[in-house]
Amino acid sequence: MALVCGIADERFSELYWKLRPPYDRGDIDGPAYWRAVVRQQELDLSRDQIATLIKLDSEGITRPNQDAVQWAELLHRAGIPLALLSNMPFELSRYVTKSFQSLSRFEYLIYSCDYRSIKPELAIYRNCLELLKVAPQDILYLDDRAENIEAAACLGINSVLFDTVEKTASRVENRFDIPVPSHGRCRQSNSQYRSTSRRSNRTEPD
Repeated sequence: MALVCGIADERFSELYWKLRPPYDRGDIDGPAYWRAVVRQQELDLSRDQIATLIKLDSEGITRPNQDAVQWAELLHRAGIPLALLSNMPFELSRYVTKSFQSLSRFEYLIYSCDYRSIKPELAIYRNCLELLKVAPQDILYLDDRAENIEAAACLGINSVLFDTVEKTASRVENRFDIPVPSHGRCRQSNSQYRSTSRRSNRTEPD
């Protein structure tokens, strides 16, 4: 993407994330976002270049964490309702929904662009609570960013930091009665927790 934009890698990464919030929030669309990125370097893009950037962005940021996908499958088979909460712009969210069959396990796909709010803004978590129609204490929320965990916890949502599946499963097992992966086995549960998780396997370009 940096090459398409004509910007050095380090500077591109800086601009990519600096200007990302309005795009994830749905305040601007893909073409506006990419033009804003290159304008910082007094550059411009053709329509074909913009289309290429949107395509590369979608394909490059969506490499599934297969261990996380398998854990979601365990929870689904156990009858635990699942919801996905993710900061994603319109183009990326539609690509993800179309491309990954595993998302059919989730009752709700909550994308920031559809609610005009991004994590860790409290509004997006309030949107989730309203949509799920459950009390905060009945939700287990996993996220790979500490600031997002802290924001959700402010509203009384049970929140656990996600890093690796193994470490996260250990944290969850110590606090909640839900299935966790363990050496190919799964501890069973009768829990009624709703799990709202950011798709931490969204690999972010560094």
